[in-house]
Amino acid sequence: MKISTSIHMFNTDYPIGEAIRRCKAAGFEALDFNYTDYVPRLIGMSWAEEERWAQEIREAAELHGAVFAQMHGPIHGAAFDSMQPGLDLDTYAAYSERALRTAAILGASWVVLHPGNRMLAAAEPSAKQLAFNRNVYLRLLPVMEETGVGVALENMFDRPRGGGRSVRSYCAAAEELAELVASLDHPLFGACWDTGHAHMQGLRQGDSLRVLGALLKAVHIQDNHGLTDAHLLPYQGTIDWKEVMSGLAAIGYQGDFTYETHGYFRPVPLELMDSALTFAVSTGKQLDGLFQLESTGTRQLIG
Repeated sequence: MKISTSIHMFNTDYPIGEAIRRCKAAGFEALDFNYTDYVPRLIGMSWAEEERWAQEIREAAELHGAVFAQMHGPIHGAAFDSMQPGLDLDTYAAYSERALRTAAILGASWVVLHPGNRMLAAAEPSAKQLAFNRNVYLRLLPVMEETGVGVALENMFDRPRGGGRSVRSYCAAAEELAELVASLDHPLFGACWDTGHAHMQGLRQGDSLRVLGALLKAVHIQDNHGLTDAHLLPYQGTIDWKEVMSGLAAIGYQGDFTYETHGYFRPVPLELMDSALTFAVSTGKQLDGLFQLESTGTRQLIG
């Protein structure tokens, strides 16, 4: 697997070209662009301005021999009836379409988006949630086919939120995510597995990954202690990483190993960031070694 990272260990005021350079110099083989962090700024931009901005980022990546493989698109909010300021269903769809076009300029193959509850305050049957989410994301299919960029829908979580909160988050379970992606029935729709979300949900990640199987196209690799979405580097929390790598190997995962670990990086002073990035690459290579061992064992078992 290629060891990859989101570049949002650096905040949005940090020069993007310099962030790309430092990640590439540390040994990352691919990058994830954190489009979602720029949405408050992009809301005030025309598409022509965003297009020029995206082209500048592409040129900076090419200058440093870096490639963007995936991107995190806009986040709609806690639920589709409780969206982020400035968004409703129509504007969320519009900015998701813009994210797909920006991803195409950057050369990224997948944009990660969130499925979610139709309503924040009420639990609804899974079938109703499925139908609603399916309709939301099918709106993007014409632009997906035009650009060739896919949408990977991410597993969510609900268990630790607000202590006794009873409303479930749709697609907190791998079975729901697999059902939604399969219902979209198009090769440009896939799944993204966030290891931190799964750990907070208390899932056996190997079993969940086997449920997704070939639907899995991207990952968000992060650790936590099962209580908050901490976005730590692997081994800094309590995730069983051997189980995760075994699950990825069992399904023959072909994508990148992409960190979403800003919780680890952001407290690090800028003058120590290069050392932190290099250590993160070393950690990824160690985990890739586990993946390769598990893959070899799986192939021998099948053979």
